[in-house]
Amino acid sequence: MAKIYVKPRSIDPDKPAQGRLQVRRENGKPIPAEGAHVELTPYVRRRLRDGDLVKAQPPKKPAKPAAESKE
Repeated sequence: MAKIYVKPRSIDPDKPAQGRLQVRRENGKPIPAEGAHVELTPYVRRRLRDGDLVKAQPPKKPAKPAAESKE
């Protein structure tokens, strides 16, 4: 099944400092405010349609430092 990256929506779009909704996965565990990869199930589609979740870009992974040469 396809996976997408989602975040819970802001409680108040005009005041993002107030935080985000607490949206749970189908298994009851919360989706973190930073977002998460989830399977695109009917439950997730419903949360997207209702506006509880929003599609987002996953955070970029930091580049790995170059291996130091052994001398």
